Amino acid sequence: LKPFCLKQRSFEAAVPFRRPAPPPPNFGGMVARFKDFALGQLVPLASAQGAGPNPLRSTAVTRTASTASTATSLGPLASPCPSDFSTQSLVTSTSSTSSECPLSTEDVAGPPGGLPAAHRPSVLGPAAWALLVLAVVACGGWSLREVLPAILGINWSFRRRPGTRDRYVVDGRDVWVYLPSKVQVGTPLSAVMVLHGSYDSALGIMEASAMEHVAEADSSFIAVFPEMAQCKGISWGYGNASEVKFFRDVSNLLTRQYLVAMDQVFAVGHSSGGSMTLFLQNHLPDVFRGVAAVEAGLPEKQEWTGNGRPTMVVWNHNDPVLAEYGGEQLYNDTLSMLRRRDPTGAGPSSVEPLSTSGGVVNAELLTWPARGSNPSTSVVSWKSSAPTHSWLNPTNIKGTTLDASKMVWQFFKNILVTPS
Repeated sequence: LKPFCLKQRSFEAAVPFRRPAPPPPNFGGMVARFKDFALGQLVPLASAQGAGPNPLRSTAVTRTASTASTATSLGPLASPCPSDFSTQSLVTSTSSTSSECPLSTEDVAGPPGGLPAAHRPSVLGPAAWALLVLAVVACGGWSLREVLPAILGINWSFRRRPGTRDRYVVDGRDVWVYLPSKVQVGTPLSAVMVLHGSYDSALGIMEASAMEHVAEADSSFIAVFPEMAQCKGISWGYGNASEVKFFRDVSNLLTRQYLVAMDQVFAVGHSSGGSMTLFLQNHLPDVFRGVAAVEAGLPEKQEWTGNGRPTMVVWNHNDPVLAEYGGEQLYNDTLSMLRRRDPTGAGPSSVEPLSTSGGVVNAELLTWPARGSNPSTSVVSWKSSAPTHSWLNPTNIKGTTLDASKMVWQFFKNILVTPS
């Protein structure tokens, strides 16, 4: 086993990245390589065109890694459209990416998870399994408690590289995932999907919201940035069958590739992305535990038949875009719809003043508790000194200490500790 160990260690040293101490094992390539070695079957790398069905499900998924090791190193990528982001990817299934953000032509296939299902050895003999366990433990000094889940195919979070952005393609659309560098091995994670607005992109909202920095500081959730069906399009698909399927598939991806609890998936969106999250909390309550909408109101006049999920709204009363769609009337309609099942019809149970420094002239946090079948609602009601449709944070609104991403995550954390 010595040459195998040395080979694996040299590979690890050649691809440095930051991760918690003690360093979690990176089993993907080693496990796949050793399985082939144990069976005497060395399978060549599959091409993007020749890859078989996704081992997770039939949905097309592509994975790419982009280093973003610490909060201080996080920042915008070179291009707002991932199609211009040249990098090597790990292709897990073939797909016809009709999206306007296509895969890089440099994408190649390879382990982990990159071998077509038809080429994967289905059964390892007892001796081969024993050698595999011994090799992994001997090489890294890890405990069986850490090793066995990876060998058995459980895609826990430590199989991803902490402190990196991973790019996936789900149903022909880009999805970026940031895993904090200090995530604890074996700890269940939450996931926060961040939806961009009209004519924006996943990478654009990644920069504007700075949700990666919040994830890095907290280390208990991953930040997820999906793309519209049309890159830099006008709106999300709401009730379209393909859109509903997309969000279910992304949720499935997160629970399988990371240690994300199925009941800890949240969503927040900006502008039309926020309107989409308001739609999702009513129409996909089995997927999302709670949502938030930043500078967004009801997507349209529609009948909501479900009870919905806990929701936060961040609303600037000096937003020129919201004014075009009804302004205060849209604000009131949105709150009325969110509180439609409150049997008391009462107002907020608490009103907390917030900081008004810098470009924020007034701000307060309004809170409605869950009443009857109506889930809880929180509203960050604020007004900027100058008209703006920007995501509220110190970078976008100079001089303020308010940060919508931090407030949204605190709202989601409160949901987790509140009995359902």
